[in-house]
Amino acid sequence: MELLKIIIKFFLKLRVQILVLGLIAWAVAFSIDRTLVEDYRNKSDDIFTNENNFKMVRTNRESAAFIILSIFETGLFGLGIGFFVSLGFRVFKIKNKMLRKRMIWCWAAISYFCVTWWPHSTSHFLILTTGRSPIDNYITMETTFHWTLTFCSSTLAYFQYDLIQLMRDVAIMRKRMVASGKEEVDPLKQEWYKNYHYHSIVIAIIVLAIAIPVAFHFDPLTDKLERYQRFFYVTFHIVNSAVAAVGFAFAYAVTRTILLLPPSPGRKVSIVSSLAITFLFIIQYIHPMVHVKTKPSMKNTIAIDFGFHVPIVLATGILAFYQFRMMELATDDKSSLSIAVRMRSDSKSASKGSSLKSADNASQSQSSNSFSTSIQIDHLKTKTPPIDESINNSSIEMKDLETNSKDNNISICIEKE
Repeated sequence: MELLKIIIKFFLKLRVQILVLGLIAWAVAFSIDRTLVEDYRNKSDDIFTNENNFKMVRTNRESAAFIILSIFETGLFGLGIGFFVSLGFRVFKIKNKMLRKRMIWCWAAISYFCVTWWPHSTSHFLILTTGRSPIDNYITMETTFHWTLTFCSSTLAYFQYDLIQLMRDVAIMRKRMVASGKEEVDPLKQEWYKNYHYHSIVIAIIVLAIAIPVAFHFDPLTDKLERYQRFFYVTFHIVNSAVAAVGFAFAYAVTRTILLLPPSPGRKVSIVSSLAITFLFIIQYIHPMVHVKTKPSMKNTIAIDFGFHVPIVLATGILAFYQFRMMELATDDKSSLSIAVRMRSDSKSASKGSSLKSADNASQSQSSNSFSTSIQIDHLKTKTPPIDESINNSSIEMKDLETNSKDNNISICIEKE
């Protein structure tokens, strides 16, 4: 019985569940790739041989390269299945509503990213055997895979930046306590020209103005395109350029925010995961054009796979790992992440309470004339900016956090305390 309890306890661990489910899903996916998908690859070799298009027929070395690529991609598929199932049983049980919403979105985005990459990469190769025009194949791949992956990148970027902003808020509170209110230490509340959010908007506009002409220069519209193909072509160039612009703006805003954070493991996690997200943004601008502009050949197909697809797989794996770490912290009430989220929730509650109190005093001043003077004084008291109350409440929690911390240092670390 004791041995059985130990075994059950071992398999209930989140990391073990992800590993076991991932290995099972990887074995199934790799078997399918080596049998069913390989049959389609063999048929494509026969089709291109009959068409005397020997550049698209695989050699033995190229077949070996595809096996290595399949190991990477089916491995990511297995990781996605393990990630989706194991974390799915936990992500909806997070008590804090704010943190639960963020974790659910990131969990769904990373799971989709991991699971769909193997079908996506395989489709790039097999779609060549459909007999349709390359432009129609391009439209199909963009709308079914590339745009959905772009949405996942945008989702991860939004919640990643929000999490870093949460850590920044705590760092700013600590700086305010040290500064004793002598000067504003938050760049977002200083003069408008010091607000790096405005800088990010300017960067996005500049990059967009450059990216759109460059896209049409290297991949121009031609007279051979049908009307619907022209529509999709223009739309793709605009959307992909906008994605690149957002990527550069995100990189700048995240860099400025991370510079405000004290040295900590949480800061290191933010740097690595932000680099991965920025890469996924910018590669989406280059990736489709490379598929369209390269001449159809097996060497070019393999070069794109290892030059673009494998780095994307690695970046996605990094994001999955750090999302897993955040999931561990989110389910631990004593973790720094959970404490920081509670601080923000308390800050918002204090702001709402102050606003309601101000409204009650205002209604009393309208209905009572005999105590108008005292009511006005109370009303003026409640006019104190809500942020002061939230800072005071947050400061109390921060002091509690300091006394509980071994090194008396406040930092939002992506690790268990």
